Amino acid sequence: MKLNKMRLTAALLFSSIVLMACSNPFDELADDINNALGLGSPSEETENGQEGSEEEAAEEEDSEVEDETTDEASVQEEPEQSRETDEDLDPMYQTIDYSHLYGEGEEITIEAGDYTVGDDIMPGRYSVTTTSEYGSYLSIYNDEDRYVAGETLVNEDSGEDVGAYSTELLVYISEGDNLEVRNDDSFTLTPISDEYDDKLPSGMHVGGHDIEAGDYRVTTEETELVGNVETSHAEAYVTSRNAVGNPEEGGRESFVMTIEEGDIVEVIGVPSVNLEKLD
Repeated sequence: MKLNKMRLTAALLFSSIVLMACSNPFDELADDINNALGLGSPSEETENGQEGSEEEAAEEEDSEVEDETTDEASVQEEPEQSRETDEDLDPMYQTIDYSHLYGEGEEITIEAGDYTVGDDIMPGRYSVTTTSEYGSYLSIYNDEDRYVAGETLVNEDSGEDVGAYSTELLVYISEGDNLEVRNDDSFTLTPISDEYDDKLPSGMHVGGHDIEAGDYRVTTEETELVGNVETSHAEAYVTSRNAVGNPEEGGRESFVMTIEEGDIVEVIGVPSVNLEKLD
């Protein structure tokens, strides 16, 4: 029994020596053949393949990140481009500027009909009055047929029974504007360059030119009429609007407002408003 164990142990030892002696030469021989053929060893191919896959995956990930960044940038830029287009191309959003009309104009009397500024009437700043004893309406539209100004006027000799309508309308009219008169009464346009400090007549005024910029308390005389005092910079929007006149009809007898440089201040529907500049 002891002899059999010794023989089995010797056989296992001999087999291990043979396998160890044979594996290295065959592995080395296989590596030599692969190197000669330019194939590289299997282990090298596995390592190179893993490295190549990792590099390709990294490149694809970088490409996806760049594409996402580009898409986000384009999405963020679109609203700004659209907003700039509205303000640059749409005249409704452009700042109103009447500075080229200061001191301009030529007196003229017009009757029933349509008149184009630049052809029939000189551009400028005017005081408009009428011969009507019972009220006559003058309307002004720009070259794109948008309303600019208008008012019902009476002459200074009209009786109290006619109502406390305006006797004067101050307007800026530009090249291409159209004036419409729809009755037999006449209107006289007189160039004007007056500045105001304690009172604003019905019509259009420019902050910093016709009226000093600043804070004002605005009041009205007792009247049955209701009108508005508005400020704006562009045709597209009004920056402030205050109802004035008869309190029973929603008008305010007193309020505070700010007039900024370049504001277009309009007094509408009442003959005038009183101003008190605040410190």
